[in-house]
Amino acid sequence: MSDLRINDRPQLRQPLVIAAFSGWSDAGEAATSAVRFMVRRWRVPQFAEIDAENFYDFTQARPRVRLERGERVIDWPANAFSARRREEADRDLILLYGTEPHLSWRSYVDCVLEICRAYEVSGFLTLGALLAEVSHARTVRVTGSSQDEQLAHELGVGTTAGRYQGPTGITGVLTQKIREAGIPSASMWANIPFYVRRSPNPKGALALLQRLNGALALGLTLHDLEVFAARFDAQVASDIAQNPEVAEYARRIEAQLPDEDDEEQAAPAQREELPDAQTMVDELERFLREQRGEGGN
Repeated sequence: MSDLRINDRPQLRQPLVIAAFSGWSDAGEAATSAVRFMVRRWRVPQFAEIDAENFYDFTQARPRVRLERGERVIDWPANAFSARRREEADRDLILLYGTEPHLSWRSYVDCVLEICRAYEVSGFLTLGALLAEVSHARTVRVTGSSQDEQLAHELGVGTTAGRYQGPTGITGVLTQKIREAGIPSASMWANIPFYVRRSPNPKGALALLQRLNGALALGLTLHDLEVFAARFDAQVASDIAQNPEVAEYARRIEAQLPDEDDEEQAAPAQREELPDAQTMVDELERFLREQRGEGGN
């Protein structure tokens, strides 16, 4: 029996898939928050899902219990497909938000490809969020790439192939298999300050949605998310003000960055995977030790 469960079969015109996965490629939950925002704002129904049973260690991704009309309901790790008809556009949308699986990645990707083939998907866009050496005081930078010139032009991203080598997440595996299937693919990443620990990060989600709004003319109203992002900014500023060591480090990051008007979506724009953030974390810890006079390596 297939792990893919199709509950409905909407009529879609060569849809573009926009997908995000919680876990390693979703710093501050920015990417999955962006996709869930679209699902809620448009109130689009779920038409298919991937059964969680064969893909997760439930001691790591535990199901959650909630009450619905007084009855207990168990929610398993979600992998839901929703459809958005767009009469004003040339093609429709499929929205996928999922949880990075622990097991059987090839079989999981096969489930996604089954949807792509069934609906003659015309493009596949993965959203992600990475920890980066950027300032919390600036607008979240969104970078991206696609090896398909037409999709790259539509989304306003670069066309240079990524040069990253190292561990990858489900987005990297899925993107590779999508390409091998002959489907144009692209990625967009929100660059999240690695020293900001608050999560979820609505500022990152807002940056991704603003980029999509402009590129795809989605017509999303983002005012409420802008309010949440402003509150988040204030909370982060308060957190940092109470920690002089991190505040000094944040000032150093800001000082070494170019002016916002001159910033290019360059090197990070060509990444399609999460970089190794450990070096940045090590640098922050080294800096804090120096400030405390502890020394050491």
